[in-house]
Amino acid sequence: MRLFIFLLSLAVVAAGQEIVSSGKVLVNGEVLTKSTKIKQGDTIETQENSNIRFNIGKDAFFAKSNAKFELIKMGEKRILNVVNGGVMAVFGGGNHGVSTPNMTAGIRGTGVFASVKEGKTYFCTCHGETVVEANGERKTYKAKHHKMVWVTPEMTKNALDMQGHEDHEIVALEAMVGRTLPAIFH
Repeated sequence: MRLFIFLLSLAVVAAGQEIVSSGKVLVNGEVLTKSTKIKQGDTIETQENSNIRFNIGKDAFFAKSNAKFELIKMGEKRILNVVNGGVMAVFGGGNHGVSTPNMTAGIRGTGVFASVKEGKTYFCTCHGETVVEANGERKTYKAKHHKMVWVTPEMTKNALDMQGHEDHEIVALEAMVGRTLPAIFH
């Protein structure tokens, strides 16, 4: 089984970028190939039974099946715009943000997970600090190990359980860009 999964995986390492995927992944509507380089401005879509993990410099991203997200650059700010599905991201230095259809978050040296489904956003500050703006409110979340919220068009409320992501995934993303997390994640 592991050999089968390995054979289905596509791994690309070029110019400091590592891309690991399985299944069908689209970048700007085109099927990901060994020569694909992902950059700011691209739209990534994972199809059924697929996933992708990649870095752009000191930022790294992971998406499972049926996710669609954009990597937007607005001046010096880099924004992860999650359209649907779940995306995990870890950010190095610089000006970053996360947006979904019903919230935005300012990022400060942080690992996050955002999942959009049926008009709701599940957002986790896995570690670090975020400033979430939704429903006319602005709230700062500081986390050493996961602080989660649900955002709907009507309200923002704390989530009780971690959903759609696991500690080992964020550890792998941080390792991809040469960083480690505290023992609580291992």
